[in-house]
Amino acid sequence: MRWILVCGGEFAAEKFCLEEGDVLVGVDSGYAKIKDLAEVDCVVGDFDSLGYVPEGVKVLRHDPVKDYTDTQLALEYAVQNGAKECVVYGGLGGRVDHTLANLQTGYAFALKGVRVRFIGKDCTAFYITDKAELYGEEGRFFSLFAMDKAEKVSIKGAKYEISGIDIDNTYPLGVSNAFTGEKCSVSVKSGVLLAIIDDAGVV
Repeated sequence: MRWILVCGGEFAAEKFCLEEGDVLVGVDSGYAKIKDLAEVDCVVGDFDSLGYVPEGVKVLRHDPVKDYTDTQLALEYAVQNGAKECVVYGGLGGRVDHTLANLQTGYAFALKGVRVRFIGKDCTAFYITDKAELYGEEGRFFSLFAMDKAEKVSIKGAKYEISGIDIDNTYPLGVSNAFTGEKCSVSVKSGVLLAIIDDAGVV
């Protein structure tokens, strides 16, 4: 079962997709983006951005003076209710500080073993904690960033390959790689990588 969160950033409506059994959560002003598209299971936030408290739907309202972002609170609610995979729309774009906060939050949950994926207007972002196969059309870009210290990182099947390299969050070695038209494999022995793919996907 996937949990689908819609936040207040740039919303890629053309990519929005629900599958049977998904749980849909509006995160503050993200609720306005989806309330007419699908049945919302819950709305989480302090509603300073939305400007009102929704009616006729389950609401988890928080004090606006708090130490956690609405995205953090929504992800925590999902995990407390058994979520292992969360797809976040509206978590990228708009204010840079909000984007960075969301990517940091996703990293925190990746450390807990939760699969978190952000769907943006022109990219998809997710975390790799061991290995993954990525794919995209030839010439399409992808980047890999170390969220901490990533040890023995290997990339095979891409334009630029590496084998067993250690990188950290001060060394953007993995920026602007490119697909060759074939699947490429990425692995990391320890640490967490943030993968950002230009309108591509992951299997």
